[in-house]
Amino acid sequence: MIDTWMVILFPYLDFIPFAIPRYLMFKDRLRIPFRYVLILITAVATLNSLCFYLINRGGYEMAMQWTTIMRYGFMIVNLTLSFTLIKESFSKLMFTYLLLFAWSFFVFGNANYIESRFFWDFSDQHPYLVYNIARVIVYLLTCPFLFHFFRHTIADAIKIQDETMWHHLWKIPLFSSLFGMLYCFNDDVYAYATWQFMVSRYLMLFGTCYVSYVALEVLEISKSRTQLEEALKYADHSILAQKKQFDSLARHMDDMRRARHDLRQHLAVVQSFIEKDDKKGLRSYIDLYRSELPPDVLEFYCRNDVVNAVICYYAALSKDSHIRFDAKADYPESCSISETDITVLLGNILENAAEACQRQSGNQTFIKLRILRRSSSELLILADNTCSTPVIFKEGVPMSSKRDGMGIGTSSIQDIAERYHGIVRFEWKEGIFYTSVMMQYKRQIPLKF
Repeated sequence: MIDTWMVILFPYLDFIPFAIPRYLMFKDRLRIPFRYVLILITAVATLNSLCFYLINRGGYEMAMQWTTIMRYGFMIVNLTLSFTLIKESFSKLMFTYLLLFAWSFFVFGNANYIESRFFWDFSDQHPYLVYNIARVIVYLLTCPFLFHFFRHTIADAIKIQDETMWHHLWKIPLFSSLFGMLYCFNDDVYAYATWQFMVSRYLMLFGTCYVSYVALEVLEISKSRTQLEEALKYADHSILAQKKQFDSLARHMDDMRRARHDLRQHLAVVQSFIEKDDKKGLRSYIDLYRSELPPDVLEFYCRNDVVNAVICYYAALSKDSHIRFDAKADYPESCSISETDITVLLGNILENAAEACQRQSGNQTFIKLRILRRSSSELLILADNTCSTPVIFKEGVPMSSKRDGMGIGTSSIQDIAERYHGIVRFEWKEGIFYTSVMMQYKRQIPLKF
């Protein structure tokens, strides 16, 4: 009886322990609720178990002939099923599948080694009993380490939207998986008891994980460097805008100083018109004096100098490009959002908007920016701009017109919003592109000395 149960259990242990982590990694990308996914993969495993049971009912020769074919057949079925149920790119799905494939080969390989090395005679009497128990033990021992690796390193990497990179990255675990499969079609059962077999399984798992980890770390460093370069670029814009403001302020102060110096003479002229009761002459003189006053050239959108400077920079850029620019900013004077992050966020939004307007042929282009505070901890940034060319979206994210996949600026906007527990929404409708960002912030009390 126990042998029959082990035959039935065999296919379930083949797939379900490694399928659940895979679907959990993409839980927010599933086409159907996770509970239905569990029901579906259990049903497939049950069908697999039934086929395996019937094969073993045919005797040892039949089991030797068809077991490997059946296992790989259902492996393809489960792979196809995951591609159907998960809304993600081929490269990311294959990358995660092959990593879990390497883990399953490690577990199966250790179980094969233990069974053939130490329990060969016992397994001859009770097939699959030792093998199944060994698989469960090895799986449970490796679970904490592999779950941590998938939950942190891999889950963070999956968020990176760079199709060109993923096109090459998924091939890293592919070659080690092909290497590990060399033993799968070996009819010599004694080969599983050799140290060469065990080394192949360890190399397959740890080599795949290590190389993938290094590749993802390099990618993360490259991404951080790109974001730093972006921050420096928009910081330069901010500094340039502030410099222009300070230069305008200096000129304005000089003009006001001269006007104040001449005020005494103007008052004497005004006094003479009053004494003569020459209202018409006084009115003409006041109009002339007003026209000669220095204009108020300073632009003011909010009290935060950095945010104000970034908006001023793109306001001037829009004016030079004949783009109607309308901005209102109720930005908190002190909050937990760093000046670097808000500079990069606003810079990316406004630069994308300006570039979209500059690509238009007509003169009826505009950029509308609103920065609003909702409650005492939520900040809304809303930007609308002209964009007559339809935008290609992939799962709610606009694709870049300059490169494959998501643009670097769009990725930066998402990363910064996520850093402050926020969300980003993009929409294109009837020639207008809409960007909405919501972020959480904390008010900071300035220190008093």
